[in-house]
Amino acid sequence: MAIPIITLFADIIIVLDIPLLREIIVFIFLSFIPGFALLGLFKLKKISYLEIILFSLGLSIAFVMFIGLLVNELYLSLGFSNPLSIIPLTVAISAFSLALFFIECRRDLSKHLKMKISFEDRLQKFFSFVSVQFLLPFLSGIDKLKKVFPFIIVLILLPFLSAIGVLYQNITVILVSDAIVASLCIIGVVSRKLFPQNLFPFLIFSISITLAFQNPLTSKYVTGYDANSEFYVFRLTQLNGHWGFLNANLNQLYVLTYNSMLSITILPAIYSTLMNAKDEMVFKILYPFVLSIVPLTLYQLCQKQFGKLIGILSALFFVFTSTAFFGPEPLSLNRQTIGEFFLLLSVFVLISKTIPVAKRRLLLIVFGAALAVSHYSLAYIYLGIIALIFIISRVKPKFDDALNPMTVAAIFSITLSWYVLANAPLASFYYNFKGMFLDLTTGSMVPQTGSASAMFSVPQVFGAATWINASLLAISNLFLIIGTLVIILKLKGKGISSQFKTILILSAIILVISIIVPSFAASLNFSRFYGITLLFLSPCFVLGGETILTTIGKVLSKMRGPLRKVWIKIGRPLQHQLASTSKNIDFVFLLIAIILGGYFLSQVGFVNRVTGGSIQYYNTNFDKMIKSNEVSVKFGLYSTYIPVQDAFSASWLSNYKTETAEVFCDSFSASHVLASSALLPSDLRIKLTNETVPPQGNFVYLGTLNIVNGVIKTETGSFNTSEISSVLDQNNLVYSNGNSEIWYVAPLH
Repeated sequence: MAIPIITLFADIIIVLDIPLLREIIVFIFLSFIPGFALLGLFKLKKISYLEIILFSLGLSIAFVMFIGLLVNELYLSLGFSNPLSIIPLTVAISAFSLALFFIECRRDLSKHLKMKISFEDRLQKFFSFVSVQFLLPFLSGIDKLKKVFPFIIVLILLPFLSAIGVLYQNITVILVSDAIVASLCIIGVVSRKLFPQNLFPFLIFSISITLAFQNPLTSKYVTGYDANSEFYVFRLTQLNGHWGFLNANLNQLYVLTYNSMLSITILPAIYSTLMNAKDEMVFKILYPFVLSIVPLTLYQLCQKQFGKLIGILSALFFVFTSTAFFGPEPLSLNRQTIGEFFLLLSVFVLISKTIPVAKRRLLLIVFGAALAVSHYSLAYIYLGIIALIFIISRVKPKFDDALNPMTVAAIFSITLSWYVLANAPLASFYYNFKGMFLDLTTGSMVPQTGSASAMFSVPQVFGAATWINASLLAISNLFLIIGTLVIILKLKGKGISSQFKTILILSAIILVISIIVPSFAASLNFSRFYGITLLFLSPCFVLGGETILTTIGKVLSKMRGPLRKVWIKIGRPLQHQLASTSKNIDFVFLLIAIILGGYFLSQVGFVNRVTGGSIQYYNTNFDKMIKSNEVSVKFGLYSTYIPVQDAFSASWLSNYKTETAEVFCDSFSASHVLASSALLPSDLRIKLTNETVPPQGNFVYLGTLNIVNGVIKTETGSFNTSEISSVLDQNNLVYSNGNSEIWYVAPLH
């Protein structure tokens, strides 16, 4: 009954346009109700509540994208120019959800009539189901709830505490929230009496949403590099009232590729229209929320393979890695966020044995199609995964029973058909493949921007924080490598499926190739390859740590000398004490949790901030970055952050410039504020050099970095703003707000 109630309530809220309530109710409706209605058609019996949430969200997002595309094309063919408006979208989504509800009700009713079950028996069966599934567990859990109630309050308040710290730029509050996150990681492993396993998903979600919202809340505008271009194609879709292909003469290939992804065009346009929310707010709510669900999907996948304890540690390792989850780069890759969610859902369905084969195949096609229109790079990786598993299943018939030729053909056909229609994703793939082929055939292995060497560069100054960070990073990577080798070489008969092992090995191969082939890494950035492969390699961190720490314990027990005495006096008694406290405690996993907590504090910049080290991370050093005069620090700030003055000047420029006028600017403004705030086509954003002479009738845009700090960023370096002063003296200053300026190159007449 949640389907018709929430659907009708959302429709009423949209009609009455009640502020705040409309945003909340419509967001819940779009995110879960259509998918929940679709899930009812599958009639999955052996499915947990967490899986219901994950599948409902995944099916809802897929449904919203595809129903939006259907409405878009249907209304355009009928001559309507504004199909992505309130009435067409509300009618289509609500009608579909209610239709599914009535179909399921009719099916259940006909089933009961065939079984000749009376109304009284059905009513009695319903109340019996409610009492067994909900009331009895609730009543029996009241006593348990009293014990864990303080932790539940902490998990609820933690995201709000972090948000307050970021909004008011209170570094102390941010550091406290980070310390609480690290502490919860350790407490979650210490004892099941303190923290029961059924709260693991709640713990993961609370930590995930705390970290996912920190970066976007630092600015009123879109943050990050790719996010601004994604916002550009979304705003064009929204302003036009429909989705369509962009002009290839005014936009570069990467913008055309972005525009072909429904996850950043139609999806946010529908949310924005029906929620009546500000455009930036949709980006700051929708994508961080979905990103917070990705670790939950990872946890469900890993706990099915390795158990709940390894599952939560694996999910937290992914969450605690800045390049994979909470850093400025992954938080600006909104299309990749949606793609990662569908990729994990697809892999979970692929290896699940509790879902009937026919339903698994249908879910694989749906999630594969949604992945194809969400993120092209992950779609190519997914095609490689299913192709490899399908080939192995032909050799080993018992290897997999879900990927039959029809399912594989359907996934490949949908993906490639969409990319042929859009053209840009295939062209982008071709040029990247051509560049890698030329580098390999010519022997060019020079490190490039986005390669592994750029990510793991050696610091110039070594202090206490540097040694701590380097040690924790080395330990985590060592755990990861050893765990991968353990799975590849030794792990047998421990419940891990052959399909998951194959995917894990393929992920390791992709990561190794991205390290040794710089051009391959630069095609997507090594940091992104690292984050994507961690979706499947995260359990290796836990398994590697377990192997290493267990081996060290055995070696210390057999050694002679001071180390053995320390182990006998401290290590072994502590292990026995923990074991006597709770049967579920494992000394090795406790050590892994402690290392993981320290790893997070290192990644988030807590260690550097507390020890007075160098500026490392965006959120924990935002105040220092604003006040700093160092050029490298300012580059790190303005590569993510858009000042208010820059957004105002860009909006002014979009209102007063002609459609064909070019705008000369630095590389940051070209990829950030002029894309998201001025909505300038990429080919009209010309990057400045110290030799640039702008033609007549065009503009020169200078942002806060250029005016206040006197530096102009280029693709390969930088130069002082004063070097173009001779050019500016000949022009007219047409706009200035103190931090940002716009100059116009007037015609001679």
